[in-house]
Amino acid sequence: YVDQQHLDTGDQAALHAIKWKAAFDQRVILSREGTVTFTDGQLVQVHDATAETTFATSKKLLPRWSAP
Repeated sequence: YVDQQHLDTGDQAALHAIKWKAAFDQRVILSREGTVTFTDGQLVQVHDATAETTFATSKKLLPRWSAP
C-alpha cells in the first residue's frame, strides 16, 4: 500500500510540473517578446542545476551560471 502511495505521489508531482510548464510556456508565447531563439555567435549563460540537487558541501560555493 505504501509503495503504491509513493508511486501515485510521484505521478502527481510529474503531472503538476507538466501543467506549470505548459502555463509558463503559454505566458512566454503570449508576451511581447514571444519565443526566444538564439543564433550562432550569441553569448548565453548556462545554468548548472546539478549543484542544487546534491547535499554535498563541496558544491555550495561553485558558481551556478557559466561564463558568457
